Amino acid sequence: MEKPEGRYGFETEAVHGVEGTDPYRALTPPIYMTSTYTFPSMETVDRVLGGEEEGYVYSRAANPTVRQLERTMALLEGGEEGVAFSSGMGAIAAVLLSWMKKGSPFLFSRHLYSGTRHFIESMLIPLGATVRFVDFRAEGPSFVLLEEELRDGAAGLFLETPSNPTLDIVDLSGVGTLCRKYGVPLAVDNTFASPALQKPLEQGADIVIHSATKYLGGHGDLLGGVAIGRRETIQALRAGEATLLGATLSPMNAWLILRGIKTLALRMEAHSLRASALARLLSGKAPVVRVHYPGLSEHPGHEIARRQMKGTGGMLSVEFSSGKMARSFMDGLSLIRIGVSLGDPGSLVEHPASMSHRGWSPEVRRAMGIEDGLVRMSVGLESSDDLCKDVEAALSRL
Repeated sequence: MEKPEGRYGFETEAVHGVEGTDPYRALTPPIYMTSTYTFPSMETVDRVLGGEEEGYVYSRAANPTVRQLERTMALLEGGEEGVAFSSGMGAIAAVLLSWMKKGSPFLFSRHLYSGTRHFIESMLIPLGATVRFVDFRAEGPSFVLLEEELRDGAAGLFLETPSNPTLDIVDLSGVGTLCRKYGVPLAVDNTFASPALQKPLEQGADIVIHSATKYLGGHGDLLGGVAIGRRETIQALRAGEATLLGATLSPMNAWLILRGIKTLALRMEAHSLRASALARLLSGKAPVVRVHYPGLSEHPGHEIARRQMKGTGGMLSVEFSSGKMARSFMDGLSLIRIGVSLGDPGSLVEHPASMSHRGWSPEVRRAMGIEDGLVRMSVGLESSDDLCKDVEAALSRL
């Protein structure tokens, strides 16, 4: 895409993305549904495989539609290169396994998506990785504990902000500064915010990861993942883990994600407005113990979120006094449906203790910051009035 001076605004870049390889310059990118590619001559084979000429060999390694998504995500996140995967966990697994080459330990924030935590416990640790969880949320006294861990050296630090499902906020600039000081690569799962609201690479991260299943696709009809960062880092990831693990994104899903990205900025603004309305409604209600939403002034990470995010997103968690009350609240909803995942046009609600984090004991869940009374809400694009009425009706039945 020709740019006369500097970058366009995010909304414009999301709509126009980057030019693909279609010789007909179709407005909507074509879907290259092919597993392999042919060559006019062996000389061309030598040039392509020797790196002298750009080309495609086999779609597990690269595909024109998938490449257009990867380049578009690099543009939107402010990175040099991107690599796509068949799911968010594919991206997370590839990045973490690539760190295995550097040895141990691995550092993680305490609050993580359940799939990431499962991968750590079921794959990384049995493979011999030393893993340490560090609590450095915004409400913590300082980054003293984190700096001590970084000073001892690490293969990498992985975090989420806002975190899933507790909506904790991490000071990205502060963590990024410490990681650079001690030469530790920083990977940030930016799924909850999306590049429309937050750009970790601009605040010190080395790699940004997304479950494209969520806000990037935005319609609950696909699976996908992507990692973005410096060219040399992503090229090594593509040549190694991305290709060899086989977690390849399909061209059809890449096309759907590209389509979803065109409306990402508008959707994230709408999600944020509706989530803010629900958070304000729930805050202070008698049956509610606590509302976790960075858009609320009482949230411990509110000021940091205001500084590093363009909006506070469509995710919130509400805490009740018991798991029984949390489940009763969910059963009382009619418009908002029970289900895992997030980022869809339709609002969803889940009970981590019974669903995403069911496999851990109450003690372990509590160490993750997940109480039995916690309910996670993915606020969709329905009318704010209708969402609020649905929540008020469910509360009235408790």
